[in-house]
Amino acid sequence: MNKPQQPVSFSPQQQQFAFKIRKEVEQSVQALQQGRLDEAINGLQTTLNSHKPDVPGHDLVTHNLLVACKRKIEQLLAAGDHAGTTPYINLVLSLQPRGQLANDRDFRSGFADSLHGLGICYADHFLFEAASLCFRKAISINPCPTYHNDLSFALSAIGLPGKLTDYAPAMEPKQLGQHMFISCMPKSGSTFLKNVICRITGYKDCFFFHAHGQNEHDLYLPPLLKFSMKNTVTQQHSRASHANIQMMQAFDIKPIVLVRNVFDVVVSQLDFYKGPARINTYHQGGFENLDDEQKIDLIIDNFVPWHLQFHASWLDAEARQRLPIFWLTYETLIADKPLAVEKVLEFYGLKYSREVIAKTIEAVEADSRKNLFNKGVSGRGKTGLSEAQKERIRSLTRHYPSVDFSLIGL
Repeated sequence: MNKPQQPVSFSPQQQQFAFKIRKEVEQSVQALQQGRLDEAINGLQTTLNSHKPDVPGHDLVTHNLLVACKRKIEQLLAAGDHAGTTPYINLVLSLQPRGQLANDRDFRSGFADSLHGLGICYADHFLFEAASLCFRKAISINPCPTYHNDLSFALSAIGLPGKLTDYAPAMEPKQLGQHMFISCMPKSGSTFLKNVICRITGYKDCFFFHAHGQNEHDLYLPPLLKFSMKNTVTQQHSRASHANIQMMQAFDIKPIVLVRNVFDVVVSQLDFYKGPARINTYHQGGFENLDDEQKIDLIIDNFVPWHLQFHASWLDAEARQRLPIFWLTYETLIADKPLAVEKVLEFYGLKYSREVIAKTIEAVEADSRKNLFNKGVSGRGKTGLSEAQKERIRSLTRHYPSVDFSLIGL
């Protein structure tokens, strides 16, 4: 059992209660050690209900009761009596440090670890709903990355949504800012769109991933927590993984999914990787010595599968109604930029005049640092790829027989 970091002084009356509690607890702990779990649970519960939280030892009794219930649940699960665990898990979920140790970091950590351990036990028996309840309770006591990982797995197993309290137990939904999130294929005009939206709204340009370069653009909790109460615009190459979706659900993030004809993407990526951007890949040595056809073959083999995964993941998220999603194509964007931007803003409940939007687009296009369109045209893949290369790209869709890739030209 954990002890407080600082000495705690007690009144004579509190000490009298403490002696009484100690005697009761010693009997219950002895029963616990001897495997008489029902007796231990009943004794500890009686002690807990008989005394107020300010009585010395209250939190230690609470933790002992948690441990006793955990062992009883483990015993029942091992015997295959899943339903029999219900009253004990309900008791566990009602327990909370409320006494002298309620703010003791080490005690809270140990208490949460016991809850997490119980969640793991439930998960090992494929009881993911009960596991998720234990993980969420542990997070409410002491947020820990390990708890988040296991909770994400449990939620994924049963298709439950993420909640704000999973990541920020003390935060209220009304405190959240508005997060405009562009989840995009590379070379789809996403930087241009982000810059226009930032300039119109005044929202903060903010990435929610761990690092640039070769890293996958999965959502990363530390920056998301830091800027969760700000209005932000984010542009990331993020697939609709379970973990990403759960965090978006929790922080009320509705994504714009920006896609482009995949043949055009390949040609645009060829231009991109001919320059310094090749540092984002693992193809450092020898790439510059390949001819364009060989470089395109490399891009098809290594990067097109990611684009198909990206597209399929967001279609699946939409089909399962996991998030509100606004689909936008590069081709629609460049055909009528003011209209496309207006529709994006409306998706987030924002209204700006077409004149303001058009002037903002003009200003961004005039700024070479903000306008990163490569060629700003569509159809380059028709002439930039051989028929054999196009067919190789098309053949990759055989791995997704039920997915409609028409939005990206397949």
